[in-house]
Amino acid sequence: MGIDEAIKKLEVSNQGLEVILGNLDEQLADIRADPRLEGLVDDLENLFYAYLKTWMKSNTEVIDLLKKEK
Repeated sequence: MGIDEAIKKLEVSNQGLEVILGNLDEQLADIRADPRLEGLVDDLENLFYAYLKTWMKSNTEVIDLLKKEK
């Protein structure tokens, strides 16, 4: 895989992660509706948000490094 292809895949990955982040509340709605999990969903949402943001940051850092290598 070439540098340009790797950059493109990471950019597409970040776009997908942005979509997931934008819909995170909606995706957790079923879990939030379960009374047995009351109080847990907010922690899960925060965990997912932090994980996804970290993943995006890592992708962006690698993209920047790859662009410097070109």
